[in-house]
Amino acid sequence: MEILHLLIQALVYPGLLFTIVLIIFTQWISRKLSARLQFRRGPVHAGPAGLLQPLADLLKLVSKKDLINKYSLRLSPILAICFAIGLIIVAQLVLPVAYYPLQASFDFIVILYSLLVIPFSLAYLSLAHPNPYANIGAARYLALLAVSEPVYAISLFVPVIISSRYFGAEYSLYLATVNSRNSWLVSPSKTAAMFVALIVSFTAMLAILMTKPFDTPEAESEIYWGIFTELGGPRLALGFFLKFAERIVYPLIFSALFLGGTYPFQPEFTIQGAMTLYLKTIGVFAAITILDNILPRYKPEQAVKFILKYLYPLAIFSLVLASI
Repeated sequence: MEILHLLIQALVYPGLLFTIVLIIFTQWISRKLSARLQFRRGPVHAGPAGLLQPLADLLKLVSKKDLINKYSLRLSPILAICFAIGLIIVAQLVLPVAYYPLQASFDFIVILYSLLVIPFSLAYLSLAHPNPYANIGAARYLALLAVSEPVYAISLFVPVIISSRYFGAEYSLYLATVNSRNSWLVSPSKTAAMFVALIVSFTAMLAILMTKPFDTPEAESEIYWGIFTELGGPRLALGFFLKFAERIVYPLIFSALFLGGTYPFQPEFTIQGAMTLYLKTIGVFAAITILDNILPRYKPEQAVKFILKYLYPLAIFSLVLASI
């Protein structure tokens, strides 16, 4: 019976099928918000208010012939992206949105490694299809990941450490999200630690998701299309799918750890609680979209220097506050 629950969650909710639905909805929100900020209308034709336009674009890419240049790898990049999509699904199964959530002591370490591995699949997808612009984009992306992922990991440790010390979470991601709100209320120093970690985590998340001011790996007007330059058809569809899925799961984990999770509803699975967490996630996603439209782009070296100069001291400070 547990295996059946696991399969249903992995394939239907909150797994693959529901992730596809969320990608369609969040990309519609992204296009509409971006259009309004740029005094445009956005998608209007496919479905009500253009809601199905992202699906139409995805199907258009999938239906095209899979063409690659003679220097590209054929199978391994597809396997890498599929593996990363699997990790995206697993990460959702340990959150309160799952009706039968997985949990174990120190499972946070496993999920954290998964979150840190996922972006490298996109970099590998780019490097597996050689192109001068793609290589520049991949090099920028790897440099950005090298400095942003450690600080992102440190920031996520803060609420997990607090909930483990005071509420017996035992470094379980699910139990840490259950006690997310309480972690803010332990003491003034822990509140300060959570606030600083929230700022660091959000900023590092912008870098990992390649949104402005950290979108140097794509930089459409500078290096054509960056890491996606050599991709087309089904391979581009897979790359976009992973990129858009990242923009759901990372804000979802951010909302679960820093924004109270399912609060004000009980932490055990309820429809109201899951909807609350998803609404918070969509709010974070909307904020990322707005920032992506209004902020300028850093130069590659500026992006790296900003993270090293500002985020690392703040992250270490919040970690010390959480640990003492």
